[in-house]
Amino acid sequence: MTRRIIVWAIGILIAALYGYMVVAAIGNFLLLPQMAASLGVALTPVGWGWLTFGIALPVVVFAVALVFARKRSAWVRILLLATGLCFAAAVQLEVLHMVPQTSYFSA
Repeated sequence: MTRRIIVWAIGILIAALYGYMVVAAIGNFLLLPQMAASLGVALTPVGWGWLTFGIALPVVVFAVALVFARKRSAWVRILLLATGLCFAAAVQLEVLHMVPQTSYFSA
């Protein structure tokens, strides 16, 4: 019984971290245009695409991890969800560092 509680607690924590990634991306989606407007620039279509990608990525990775984790043991399920979380975070960091900030804004 204790193992089940631990597995559920870890699973809920990982799901909450996925949720945090989505909420942070939605915050960027809503507030970055306001920040750009206050600086006198606008977002480009490429910028809107990257912001949308930031919202969709954790949702898609979470869904794919859940599909792959079906009919597996609890610890394998947790491992797959954690791997997906690490993958989504790594991709978001790569986008942050590899995509130039000038591609987001137009004068």
